Order: sequence, then structure tokens, then C-alpha cells
Amino acid sequence: MKGKRFSAPFPSKIRYNESGSEVDIMKKITAPRIPDGDLTVYPNDTYFIEDIGEVSEQIFRKTTLTGEIFEHFHLETIIFDGCVFDSVSLVSANLTDVVFKNCDLSNLDLMGAIIHRVRFENCKLIGMNFSDATLRNCVFVDCYADYVAFRYANLKWVAFEAGAYTNSDFSGAQLVDTYLERLDLNKAQFLNCALNGIDLSSCIFESITAMPQDLKGMSIDFSHAPALMPLFGIRVK
Repeated sequence: MKGKRFSAPFPSKIRYNESGSEVDIMKKITAPRIPDGDLTVYPNDTYFIEDIGEVSEQIFRKTTLTGEIFEHFHLETIIFDGCVFDSVSLVSANLTDVVFKNCDLSNLDLMGAIIHRVRFENCKLIGMNFSDATLRNCVFVDCYADYVAFRYANLKWVAFEAGAYTNSDFSGAQLVDTYLERLDLNKAQFLNCALNGIDLSSCIFESITAMPQDLKGMSIDFSHAPALMPLFGIRVK
């Protein structure tokens, strides 16, 4: 099954399954704090990310960034628009008040990063690594994120809206006040990831990997039942 991207306006109303009421996620999630004044614009070019240093209040537009920073690199109050991250490693980095728009972040390594008030919009996130990262007040909208990894990540006040996340891996992740709306989750993994309070009713998938106890308390659409029955050892003849 090929990953499907859903086109939808954002923000949207998302149904919170425990109460059945609609919640405007943007009232719960704090947006990136980008100043209204002019930001410094980097020229269209290729940069080694270690050479630009720890920057703030900048706009990178249609630039290519490459290189590795192995510990505690800090990016704050930055807009990346139409940029390509080529073989970039930002392990244990700190990202605060950052917007990624129309960017290719495929295979970007953010393992163990602290990510706060960050928005990913219409980005390519294939194979991106958020394992062991901490995410707060983050939004992913209309992203192509097959094979993205959130293994053992800690997510709170995070929204995923309209995108392809086939073969994604949420194993061991903590999802608190996390919203998944209109996603293609086919073959996603949720092993040891408690989905209590998570609403997948608007998502599509033909199969997911999880243990029965992982699914307790989540909400699904009736059409998802055949995909989940094998997890409970049920066969339909």
C-alpha cells in the first residue's frame, strides 16, 4: 500500500475520543514564537551546519545544509523555507521556536533532541530519526514521513495532521495529549506504546504492529476492526 497524503486545511477540529467533544488543538498547542520584525535572510547557497554556528532570528530560504553536530547544538527562532538537509546529524540538539516549511529533512538525525514549539509543514521526513527525543508543542501538517522513527520518544501537546506515516515506528514512545488526524499509518509499529486516549478513527491502515495491551483505551473506526483482529488471535472466515 503506497503512502497516502491527505490534503486538508489547518488548523482543524480534532475529536478527542474520551469525551467525544471536538477540541481545537491550536488552543492547547503553543505556536512557534517568531518575531513580527524582519529576520536576517541567508543567501541561497550550501552551508556546513557547523560553520553557521548557533544562530537565531534567521531565515534560510532554498538553501542546502550539510554536516554533523554531535551534542547540544542550539537552533532558536529560525524559519527554514524550501531547504534541504543533506546527511545532517543533530543528535541531542535543542530546537526552540523553529518552522520547517517545504523542506526535505529525509534521514535527519534528531535522536535525543529537545524540540519545543516547532512546526513541520509540507515537509519530506522520510527516515527521520526522533528516537529518544522530547517533543513539546509541536505540529506536523501535510508531511511525507514514511519510515520516520519516534522510538522511546516523549511527546506531549503534539499534533500530526494529514500525512503519510507508513512503516513509522512509535515503539516505546509516550504519547500524552497527542493527536493523530487523517494519517496513513499502514504498517506502523506501536509496540510497548500505550495508545490509551489516542483517536485513530480518521486514519487509514491495513495493518499495524502492536500488542493487545497497547491498544487498550484507543478509539478506531469500525472499518479498522479487520486489521486489528489478528493482534488478538482472531480469524475471520
